[in-house]
Amino acid sequence: MEKINLLVVATISAILTIGVTYYFQTDMIFAQTQTQPNLNATSVYDSGHMILGDNVKHLVILIPNEGHHGPGEEDEARFIAQPFVPQNVVIEPGTQVTWFNGDVGHEHNIVVNDPNGNQVFDTGEFTELSTSRPVVFNDTGNFEYADTIEYEGGFVMTGNITVTDEPSTTASPATYDTVGALMVPSMDVQNIATTIKDAGFGIDSMQNFRDLRGGQSDTGDEQTLVIWTANGMDLNEVASKLDTISQPLPYE
Repeated sequence: MEKINLLVVATISAILTIGVTYYFQTDMIFAQTQTQPNLNATSVYDSGHMILGDNVKHLVILIPNEGHHGPGEEDEARFIAQPFVPQNVVIEPGTQVTWFNGDVGHEHNIVVNDPNGNQVFDTGEFTELSTSRPVVFNDTGNFEYADTIEYEGGFVMTGNITVTDEPSTTASPATYDTVGALMVPSMDVQNIATTIKDAGFGIDSMQNFRDLRGGQSDTGDEQTLVIWTANGMDLNEVASKLDTISQPLPYE
């Protein structure tokens, strides 16, 4: 009986040891996965998160059209359930961030708070189809950002930027140093993709989605999230090209 009990104890101990080892290995794999660059449009659409590689020096966060509308309104006005794209992002120290206002007919003003809750940056108001003043994140930590304007039902547009100095890895060196997003009508996506490429941008990935409004004659009922890239452009040039690309879009 004593030998059987000892065998049972040894077996349980071995199982626990394997389980703990598996837990830590899984946790390490998950942690490593979190540090991998992830620009994929499907992932960004599904999760609202983006992870940049250490090659990226500029990030342009999109304020999508009607992004100032929140959930729970009587008539759904949003196209996508994210006030910012990406809404949450992981970047390296030294990355320069700006916001592109794709919210037609509305001005925005973004403030950034440091990990202690102190305001460290204010973009000032910027108009539709323009970019904000940029800010460079040199310190590590979690930085919350928000639009200072309170919209219908008290909705406040918020997001988060995590700055980490943990090195990220890529299978091969990236050929871009700037990343951003655009929302475009799916029914026009091929022509718009050509315009994006003609502007000197690359297209990393695209994700079609049925928009929350349920369909309009001018924009259709399906939109496409485009993750674009650029290399060797300063942000003034990027802003000018984004304005040119966005002007013909049928958003109102």
